[in-house]
Amino acid sequence: MEENQEQLAGQWHSFLQEYFQQLIQQKKSFLKAHIEFVKDQKPVQTDEVNFKADDEYKQAVFEFIKNTFADRPKIEEVDFDELHANLITEFQNLLSSVPDIIVKEQKPDRFSIQKEDSFGLKLRKPFKIFFFGVSKIPFHFINLFRKNRKPLKYWKHQIKSKALFERHFFNGFQDTFNELNQNILKEFTASLVRLRDFEDLPTDKNHTSFEESELGYSEVFVKTIKTKINDEYLRLCKAYEVEYHLVGTIEFKEKLLKSKRLVKDYQQFKKQFAKKQHQWQNTIHALFEDWRSELELSALQSFLQKSVDDLNKNVGEWNDKLQHNFISPIKSFLAEAQATFDNDKNQEEDISKKITQVKYITNKQLDKGLIQKMQESLSKNTILNQMDRLEHLIGERIEKLGNAYVVTKSNQFDNPLEDQELSSISNYELLSFELKPKLNDELETLKSTIFQKMGNLLIKVGDIDEIVNYVLSSASNSLGSEANENQARTIIVDGFERAENTAEEVDMQMQEVIENAQSELKKMNDELIQELQKLKENENVSALKIRISKAKAIHKSEALTQQVLDFLKHYFQIVKKFMLVYYQKAWELKEELSKRFLSATIENEPNRAVSDFLNESNQVIEGLPVIYKRLYAIEPLTDMVLFEGREKEIEKLSKAYTAWTDGKYASVLITAEKWSGMTSLINYAVKNIKFNNVPLRIELKFNDPNPKVLFESFSKLLETELGDKESVIDYLNTGKKRIIIVENLQKLFLREMHGQRSLVEFVDIMTATQRNVFWIGSMSVYTFEYLERSLKMSAFFSYHIPLEPLSNDEISKLIIKRNRISGFKIKFEALDKDVHDKKFKKLNDKERQQFLKERFFKDLNNFAKSNISMALMFWLLSTKKVDDQSIIIKNFKKPDLSFLSSLKSDRVFVLQALIMHDGLKLEQVATVLSFSVTKSKFLLIELLEDGVLIVKESQYLVNPIIYRNTVQLLKSRNLL
Repeated sequence: MEENQEQLAGQWHSFLQEYFQQLIQQKKSFLKAHIEFVKDQKPVQTDEVNFKADDEYKQAVFEFIKNTFADRPKIEEVDFDELHANLITEFQNLLSSVPDIIVKEQKPDRFSIQKEDSFGLKLRKPFKIFFFGVSKIPFHFINLFRKNRKPLKYWKHQIKSKALFERHFFNGFQDTFNELNQNILKEFTASLVRLRDFEDLPTDKNHTSFEESELGYSEVFVKTIKTKINDEYLRLCKAYEVEYHLVGTIEFKEKLLKSKRLVKDYQQFKKQFAKKQHQWQNTIHALFEDWRSELELSALQSFLQKSVDDLNKNVGEWNDKLQHNFISPIKSFLAEAQATFDNDKNQEEDISKKITQVKYITNKQLDKGLIQKMQESLSKNTILNQMDRLEHLIGERIEKLGNAYVVTKSNQFDNPLEDQELSSISNYELLSFELKPKLNDELETLKSTIFQKMGNLLIKVGDIDEIVNYVLSSASNSLGSEANENQARTIIVDGFERAENTAEEVDMQMQEVIENAQSELKKMNDELIQELQKLKENENVSALKIRISKAKAIHKSEALTQQVLDFLKHYFQIVKKFMLVYYQKAWELKEELSKRFLSATIENEPNRAVSDFLNESNQVIEGLPVIYKRLYAIEPLTDMVLFEGREKEIEKLSKAYTAWTDGKYASVLITAEKWSGMTSLINYAVKNIKFNNVPLRIELKFNDPNPKVLFESFSKLLETELGDKESVIDYLNTGKKRIIIVENLQKLFLREMHGQRSLVEFVDIMTATQRNVFWIGSMSVYTFEYLERSLKMSAFFSYHIPLEPLSNDEISKLIIKRNRISGFKIKFEALDKDVHDKKFKKLNDKERQQFLKERFFKDLNNFAKSNISMALMFWLLSTKKVDDQSIIIKNFKKPDLSFLSSLKSDRVFVLQALIMHDGLKLEQVATVLSFSVTKSKFLLIELLEDGVLIVKESQYLVNPIIYRNTVQLLKSRNLL
């Protein structure tokens, strides 16, 4: 080998050693970064397992490796030229220093037969030797006559040194390169497995020490790589030296140095390299996918355990409060009251007086105190609400799971994997189609059981008060002689013992409910944890895929059936629409004739009709369990789990807030019907929009156009005395930025002379402070429509957000969510015509219930017009029967309140004023309608007695049950 080439080969050898050390160092740096992150995130070891910390830890690691080797490897992405461009560039630079051809004299061995020569070469070599001898006859003849004989010169040969150098030191190193590369990748995957195992150590076995040798690529491994490169280098040098003397002779095949052959060999190497590299990339990708899947499931396990633990803890604390606040005081009260009548004490005291005193104390402390408050606490469904929240939170967490992860059949990562060895499993699909429904069913059953027992407890708690009152009344009635006094005393003592026994039963049953709930929750939790653990140990990929396929097939079948039903219903509705148009025209003609010829005979009908309808409605509602009625109470939501829909409104409100933070004017006005959920929407926005400041809230309750009342409200809100508009503006424009919510802006307005003063002052304050205050206001839609015509109200607000109509599906979800808390199974009752309908008969039970459910909510929403409170109320009114496990809902029938149309004009004007102002006091009704106070009083009393109105905090309001029909009546007369 020429000196120059020997030097270049040495440089190439040094570069290869350094290059592979860099590859190893890159892998070590990658591993070190990951192990350091895992160490930093590992929860601090404590005596008790911290599920919240474990959950956060698993999520943190998941986020860290979320995008690491996340894409499915593609073979075209592992091109050697791209991955090792530096190596190729270095060799090309070295190769450029090698001459293309070197001419050298052949060695003498080339002209003699060697032992290692092949048979073919041994046949051909004698000819070479013969011709060489013939060619040198003149040389030998002349050399006989030379005084100084010249040495024999052999033929020369051309050495394609550049091609030879490439053949040995580049192409010749390819097999070794592949071997070393696979060794490095195998060590990399083994290190990743050790890293994952360390990460998965439980918190209570947290070993933060992770030795350098455990990281992988030990000194022994590195030394082995270096030795392999050295050995291969020496082998290549020796082979190069041998062929260096053979090139250009008959002993060497020249085609081996042709450019095409060298390129072909390199392409073959690239193909082999790409195949193995791709397969190792598959292995690494599968390993990280398996790790991500495990992290996701482990985090869900910790989250589930934390949630159930929190729920059990909250249930226990609630039980402790019941014991401390109600059960123990009730027992103490009963014992003390009984002691008052003991024979051994105060015999001389008048027993009649004692009974009167105890009656008074019982009424005050027990009946209207402890018993009532305990019943209220029980009826709030604390346990059921907590369970519903648990179900909601678990559902949300499952929704966030990854759609699919790659898994392997063997679950081993110590060999390169081919594409067909990789499969996909979706944690989300398996949990949402299989485990989640199972969890929901179990929770529904548990909630149903608790709901029933809570209803029994409510009755038994009430029995305590009934027993005491009955005992005292019986004892009082038996008085009249000394003997009767002793009898009365015995009645009281025995009665109070029964009351105490009942209180003890309440206590025992309460403990039974709590213990059963906690036991069942623990059982459900253990089962789910076990199921999740099985998913993490995914040896049986085929079984998992079959389970997912079955669950999806069932879901797809149900969806397809529903699609067919929707298609049929769509065309049915088109036909129905045309029929209704003509039916409506005929009905209107009939009504017109009825009003014209029969008006005199129905003038007094409203009194009886309204009364009958309201009595029937009250009977239905009163017949429902107290706890169930509580779920559908008409009040703003505080538990946001029950919130449904309104995504567009929330998005607009969030957009307005973002605009305000960017320095733009962005005041917001929300408008809707009364009881449509404006306050609930604001509550949801406050909890879910990331406001930089805590919002300040004013709820206006009474109509008053006097600006002083408005200034007093701001003074109370801001805790500063502010007597006029200017002082309010100055205060709000100085200091920190604020968010102020003013609900019921219609209360600043009264339809009278100068009745807009307070509203105008508010608008002035708002427009003058918009830079420093983000304003949110709400207003009744009917007040807004009136003010829009007179004041162009929307012009004063940058964002007007009317509550959009809720879809039938949203109304359905809104009601079903509440029912889910109770645990009752809903059963919709079919009409007689449904039973005889051929298409209905062909449906199975589930499809029939789906059909009846959709029809019910469609009819309900058509009537309620997205008024949430009205939908909830008429849901209750549609309840036909409640038994231990289910609730039967009859077909929704729009209430026939046509009797309202026969109300006289002055009554109708009263209704218009009340709806426009969202309720008025007596004097305000007289002022708005220009009636005398006496006339207004008689009109209000008449409508109140008829049930058309209700009174709340001295304000007259339209009865919610007939609110919708009243609005329709006023709209038909162009009064709204």
